[in-house]
Amino acid sequence: MRNFGEHVTHMPVIKDPEIQNVFKDLMAASWDELPYSVVQDSKKALSKDTDDKAGEEVLKNVFRAAEAVEEFGGILGSLKMELDDSIGVSGENVKPLSSEFADALNTVYQRYTTYLDAFGPDETYLRKKVETELGSKMIYLKMRCSGLGSEWGKITVLGTSGLSGSYVEQRA
Repeated sequence: MRNFGEHVTHMPVIKDPEIQNVFKDLMAASWDELPYSVVQDSKKALSKDTDDKAGEEVLKNVFRAAEAVEEFGGILGSLKMELDDSIGVSGENVKPLSSEFADALNTVYQRYTTYLDAFGPDETYLRKKVETELGSKMIYLKMRCSGLGSEWGKITVLGTSGLSGSYVEQRA
């Protein structure tokens, strides 16, 4: 028999209260467009002198990820708008994808999976946040385009794709 929460993903231990509060604010914020106050608080917390070097490193990694997701999300938004302009919002002008657009989709998928694979086992919480932030945009593109490879079926929205600590695993 397995105990409840045996493999739940834990958040990192941050001893400095200011860094911990900024970390929580970053994790709670939408990374589509980072709130100005959260960005400023992050920069302030990272520039201060602290004994909690591990917590500072965690915050640096989360802040870098948030900025990367914000930028990558913008690229996905541009692709979505280009696709909508090409085929219409409701798909009234359906036609085969141009080779340029198909290449762009393949590149986006490769960069997305490479980025997710770059997270270490102690960064599962961060990987889930990235999956949550970018997954819906990736799925939107997947739904609007036919003929994409089967690998696109591995994209998730909730970050519950077999990772330890997923909602499904917690309920098992």
